[in-house]
Amino acid sequence: MKLRKILLNLTTLIFVTVQLLVLSSVELFANTNPTVTNVAFTISNTTVTVTYDVSDTEQNTFTVYMEVSDDGGTTWDFDYGTTTGDIGDNVTEETNKTITWQYGGAENTNFKIKILADDLVGDQIYYARKIYNTVTIGTQVWLKENLDVGTMINSTNGGSNNDGEQTDNSSLIEKYCYLNNPVNCETYGGLYQWDEAMQYSIIEGVQGICPSGWHIPTYTEWLALYAYVNNQATKLIYENAKIEYTTYTNETGFSALFAGYYHYYNGFNSLSYQANFWSSTENGNRSYKMYMNHNTSGVLFYQDPKSYGLSVRCLKN
Repeated sequence: MKLRKILLNLTTLIFVTVQLLVLSSVELFANTNPTVTNVAFTISNTTVTVTYDVSDTEQNTFTVYMEVSDDGGTTWDFDYGTTTGDIGDNVTEETNKTITWQYGGAENTNFKIKILADDLVGDQIYYARKIYNTVTIGTQVWLKENLDVGTMINSTNGGSNNDGEQTDNSSLIEKYCYLNNPVNCETYGGLYQWDEAMQYSIIEGVQGICPSGWHIPTYTEWLALYAYVNNQATKLIYENAKIEYTTYTNETGFSALFAGYYHYYNGFNSLSYQANFWSSTENGNRSYKMYMNHNTSGVLFYQDPKSYGLSVRCLKN
């Protein structure tokens, strides 16, 4: 069968969620998220059967998602149609869980599958085909990862001709990936021009490209985070920063990645040297940002042109 030839090359991936760290003023609580293992598949005529195991230390009921790539893992938005079996809400902890789906497309040797599980305890959200962890810092609840939503467009360092610019085109969200490499978006998140991040609103605290119930933080909300860590950037920084002044602690669990930025004339800059996050507070053709630099111990604020491409962290409403 042609289908067998196609799917014998289907690569299954094991998706292991990361441990969540939630910090409050009175307690430190760690929740281990579900682990998916032993992903496999079999083929019978046009029916594909995917099997997997799922377990968790604290919970025994999960929401399970399946994602399929038809380009070797570069993107994960292949529409595989209707599924049945152990997928969706209220999947219980067990071995040899089963998902069944029909494939009727053209021959493709670049398919991959991954299975994701959420333990439903409120510390994660599933948005735009990706699970994000959340972290509580003081009275604020933040996404723990840089947002990575939308379709990558190539930057051409276009300058005045606007080639490669993110534009207002209805429901399509556009992003830059550092050096036009989609793998960098998977690691560091997307880089967004301010208007794109805001979805062409100028209202402070607007949802923008964030999930429902979340928003682009205002300048004032970034200042609250700054005050909570007493201007100590190392309490917010994860391990990819090339820090020259001290060691990072990531004490809050914010896990800032030094994802660099995109400059509309000079291209991509400062990977591992700067973390830059948009606020939703504008000042003319600029907007306030919160950023951290590899050779400065404090949290910094500046106003960048809206045409720069920066990281986005979402804050819960």
